[in-house]
Amino acid sequence: MKQTVELNEQTRNQISDIEQKCEKLAEKLFNKYKIDFQTEQEKLVVDLIRTVKGRDASENDVFKIDYESILEVGIETEDDFFPNAYIPIWKCKQEMFHSVGYLTNLDIDSIEKKMKIMIEEMLADREEGEKHE
Repeated sequence: MKQTVELNEQTRNQISDIEQKCEKLAEKLFNKYKIDFQTEQEKLVVDLIRTVKGRDASENDVFKIDYESILEVGIETEDDFFPNAYIPIWKCKQEMFHSVGYLTNLDIDSIEKKMKIMIEEMLADREEGEKHE
């Protein structure tokens, strides 16, 4: 993650751009792998999550202290969500009375490769688990 101290319109556009690409990527990966994970009890979840202090946030909140966006993959059951892995995209913190941001230094292709590896590992673990049942 690269540190950003100039929280201006250009930075906001940069964050917005990568977050939007991550949302499209999440949808693409979900559609590609959803069948592999589909059971009566479980389904795959691939999502860009935006939070401020653990609560849902919007893309307009990117410069709020404790804003964080992550690209997350996990399994959802009827009652629960089990996160498996995530990639941090943007984080805004307060350091020494100044707001400081941290933006992923990965481009969207690298993020996609990492997400595919994580999902493939989940699939392999799942198949391994089914063999032992």
